[in-house]
Amino acid sequence: MVPNRIRFGHFELLPAERQLLDDGCALAIGTRAFDLLLALIERRDRVVTKAELLDEVWPGLVVEEANLPVQVSGLRKLLGPQAIATIPGLGYRFSMSLLGTDPTPRQDATAPALPPRRTNVPDAIQPLVGRDDDLAALSELISQHGLITLVGPSGVGKSRLAQWLLHSRRRVYEHGVCWVDLSALTDPDLVVGCISTALGLNSAAGEPLKTLLIAVQPLQMLVALDNAEHLVGAVSQLAQAVHDTAPGVRLIVTSQVPLNLSVETVYRLNTLAVPESTTPIDEALRYGAVALFAQRAKAANTRFVLTAGNIALAVEVCRRLDGLPLAIELAAARAPFLGLPALLAVLDERFRALTGGRRGAPERHQTLRAAMEWSHSLLSDTEQTVLQRLGVFANTFSLASAQQIVADSQLDAWSVLDALGGLVDRSLVAIERLDPVRYRLLETTRAFAIERLREAGEAEELHRRHALACRVLFEDAYVECFEGRVAVDHWRAALMPDLDSGRAACAWALNHDAETAVSLAASLALVVSNERPQDRRRLLESTRPLVTDALPAPLRARWNLEAAFDWGASQPALARRHAMHAVRLFRDLGDPVGLYRALSILVYCEVAEPDDEQHAEINELGSIEDSHWPAVVRAQGAAAVACWFSARGKFEAAIEWRHRAFSLYDQAGWSWQLLVAQANLMDSLLAHGRVDEAIACGVALQAQLHETRQLAALPAARLNLTAALLSKNETTQARQLAVEGWSQALQMAWQPYWADYLALLAAIEGRPRSASRLLGYANACYAGNGSSREINEARATQRVEQLAANHLGPFAFKQLVAAGAGLRDDEIAKLAFGVLDALDDSASPH
Repeated sequence: MVPNRIRFGHFELLPAERQLLDDGCALAIGTRAFDLLLALIERRDRVVTKAELLDEVWPGLVVEEANLPVQVSGLRKLLGPQAIATIPGLGYRFSMSLLGTDPTPRQDATAPALPPRRTNVPDAIQPLVGRDDDLAALSELISQHGLITLVGPSGVGKSRLAQWLLHSRRRVYEHGVCWVDLSALTDPDLVVGCISTALGLNSAAGEPLKTLLIAVQPLQMLVALDNAEHLVGAVSQLAQAVHDTAPGVRLIVTSQVPLNLSVETVYRLNTLAVPESTTPIDEALRYGAVALFAQRAKAANTRFVLTAGNIALAVEVCRRLDGLPLAIELAAARAPFLGLPALLAVLDERFRALTGGRRGAPERHQTLRAAMEWSHSLLSDTEQTVLQRLGVFANTFSLASAQQIVADSQLDAWSVLDALGGLVDRSLVAIERLDPVRYRLLETTRAFAIERLREAGEAEELHRRHALACRVLFEDAYVECFEGRVAVDHWRAALMPDLDSGRAACAWALNHDAETAVSLAASLALVVSNERPQDRRRLLESTRPLVTDALPAPLRARWNLEAAFDWGASQPALARRHAMHAVRLFRDLGDPVGLYRALSILVYCEVAEPDDEQHAEINELGSIEDSHWPAVVRAQGAAAVACWFSARGKFEAAIEWRHRAFSLYDQAGWSWQLLVAQANLMDSLLAHGRVDEAIACGVALQAQLHETRQLAALPAARLNLTAALLSKNETTQARQLAVEGWSQALQMAWQPYWADYLALLAAIEGRPRSASRLLGYANACYAGNGSSREINEARATQRVEQLAANHLGPFAFKQLVAAGAGLRDDEIAKLAFGVLDALDDSASPH
């Protein structure tokens, strides 16, 4: 039988009258919502399936299942978000306790009286930004568990989230909610008294803990204990006692470290989400970090606005601050008067720059340094030492790396392990991923650690250890790559987590250890080759002055080989010198695999200028090849032979060797080179006159590469597809590809190749003056990097000369070509894509 009056929290449900009351006041509730609520209450002891609820609330009707969550959402707005729990894949359950129906512990006669409901939440709560999912998750957890510890680093927003949790659930519990701030306490013995005071108890008489437990035993309420990290022992003891004594009391504890109780559920609060730098502004503002930055900057100066022009800078600020809310708020307050470029520049000195927190905030949240020093003060001496030494890692690191670099004669590996566990518990070191486990310091934590490392006089030694460890790691990996025991893609993926640390080690070694810097640059160049061509170039350029005869010959050979690969397409003359040097060194060292790879790139560098000497090189390449070598090695030789045949007009043979290289790269599991091989196949098909095949290959490759990070393969595919389309005068699609490809050409120093096709595009479109000037620009680019045109580019140039000279006349054509030689890179886009058409080509030639 349904009772006449059902009470839960401060609500009453009157089934006969079909009314829902809130503190005696009738609430507006629809017929379906009322029936749904009554059905859930009647079945409150179990999960009620969606099908069962549909039959109960819409009897005899066929309705969409989507109607059910709409009604549930409406009930949650009336009763609070966790009155009804969603059980994914099953259904719903009523979560509130019925008063007068469900048994509750009898209150001891000696217990101090409490008001019927407390709402002890700070009056002014700062807006909650970017935490909707966290708030919903916490609400779900607190409805199911008696003790939740909200764990996270200082400044991540634990207190604010807990305040909003209490605020959102202030009417869920019969006796309300209570906020207890423990931050000012230094004596663990005062914890019980602080809580009693917040609850309005007089605990002067008798034993404080016993009095408190008697008082809370019969209560239905939610209590937050804020900032417990420095009182973990006392708070743990009290939380356990309350959990055992008062089942109706829910505790939410905010702390940098868990309480380590079996009854505890830990919720780790991460930093706010940060978008990619290229994210459009509307989407970027939906990310918590950017939304918080925008809000706090606007609060500092109402005239400050994020726009499409400055959103990338704001995103970068948030990324540099790891999405840490405190750091973002402090930075945003300075944004209006510093400006975003200057703000970004001062983040290297973030502890000096990010000060002046909001009025009323705790002292440790007034500056970024104060927040870090508060966390640091809670660490043991060993934990402090380990933390500062971990600062040498630029990104994630493994346990083995941490032990190798941090441990020494005074601090063994097991002590490092124990300290690292403590730092993880205290949210100063994050677990970035599992299987295998990787650890990471937030950038702010790392900056603080490096500062402490310098103060301790250990910076030089720890950076040296780190650089040497990275050198060994990447040197061994370089050798492993060409042993062929693992697919190159898998090999590379395993190294990517250590890439940032490798770069940082190389940067340090540049001024401290030339041999280590050169070794790291050569090894890292192979790892970053496909996704970050500019990074590869910077690594090699920065170490070029250090490559002297004083270095070991194997290291010089390896560096010259990687340099030759890097400059092969953009500066063939320079690449040729490095390749020849590598050939001599590997030959002297008696290293056949190294010699084979060096000969491969030397042949590639010289294809534009075939001569008799190349016959010797190609013959040697074939003679030393061993069929038992791994596919990853032989693929480079096959690609070089394909180029050699193509340069001599033997296109069928070139295509055959392209397919062979493609097959070998596939066997090697090297997806990037596989894609580049496909792009090169397009080039050979076009040279052989198989234009439709080249276009089909290019279209398929474009689709495959869409929205990937394969920065070397995508421009090659676009370039060769543009060339094929223009050979059929299909300018519409060719123009679109050219617009997309030109910006990448600038990044990869591919200006001469693209300039030939930009000139051809202009000539076909009837813009002979622009075509002539672009041709002059292309000629200057080829001369500047010491290279000559390959077959397809040479054919494109002949067409430009024919079309433009016929229209303009030989004299005017030559004048415009000469003028084009003086064009700058930043002038090409406007000229190539018709922005200057009216001005440039309207006049008749004279």
